[in-house]
Amino acid sequence: MKNLIKRMEIFAEKYYHKNAEDPFVWRNHIQLVRKYAKFLAKIENADEEVVEIAAILHDIGKYKGRKDHNIRSHTLSKKFLQDSKLSIKKQNLILKCILKHSTKESSKANEIEVKVIQCADVLGTLFDNRWQAFSRKNLTKKELFKLYNKSLKKINLNSAMKIARPQIKKLKLKLK
Repeated sequence: MKNLIKRMEIFAEKYYHKNAEDPFVWRNHIQLVRKYAKFLAKIENADEEVVEIAAILHDIGKYKGRKDHNIRSHTLSKKFLQDSKLSIKKQNLILKCILKHSTKESSKANEIEVKVIQCADVLGTLFDNRWQAFSRKNLTKKELFKLYNKSLKKINLNSAMKIARPQIKKLKLKLK
């Protein structure tokens, strides 16, 4: 598995380094999403390999912008995963996680792995200090409060909610 993960990292980094909007996305957001995905997978009995790979690949399509990045990420990942030694079942679940990681899908019934990636993506944003500092400089307090409240609505696992609530409380206190 380590060799496969290393190949995924090399493949993904090429796209993350092309991301002009956030050149630090690989070092910050993706590693946080990965950390929380692996942690939540253990708690929720999800497939750890699936969620780690999905966490690595979920935002590679952002190199061409945010709009429809989940679809681009899915397409790019599909081509790459076809050459992996993963079962078709695992490939399809990874691809579903990538396609549905968008939080507009969080209220729908999904496999636990999809929910883990959705929640890990929100947590990755909430705990990304660089992104939070950027947001405090560029968004109004009202916009940030709205964003934090929206984040809570996107989380669909109790295990993730226990992590998110104290962080959101801390972030809101920084605004006062």
